[in-house]
Amino acid sequence: MVVLLHYILRTLVPSAGRDETLDFLTRAEPAVGIMRQNTNLTIPSHSASALQSLAELFPNVTPMRIAILVSAARGSGHLVEENTIIEFGTSRMVFFESSLPLELADKVHLENADKSLGTDAVVVAVRDGVTHRAVAVRFVADVRNWIIQG
Repeated sequence: MVVLLHYILRTLVPSAGRDETLDFLTRAEPAVGIMRQNTNLTIPSHSASALQSLAELFPNVTPMRIAILVSAARGSGHLVEENTIIEFGTSRMVFFESSLPLELADKVHLENADKSLGTDAVVVAVRDGVTHRAVAVRFVADVRNWIIQG
């Protein structure tokens, strides 16, 4: 670190006793020749990072992957539904991405393919991503066969 600082001060800052100009602005060679290179970088998508950052706001969150059907009633009894995946959960909440127009306090029904999970929940948090929303819902009642017990 000291060597690097000495190099920068010596080459970039003119000394009082020397007749140098600020020619470092037009120099062809780089001022610092060694830069750290990272390989195999994975940058999470904005929506995935939105879901993870939303889940991190709640204590005792566990990562998981459970395919579900999310259903929500809209005006005049019109039902909207979407297949998605529960990415995180607690004993009382689950977190998933959705393109449905869900907002705070909306009531939803969650159901998996073999019908072992079929419960109602209320939206308690929403965070917008690029193409999907990160959604957190709280179970309305205890889920008897839920994989995380509290």
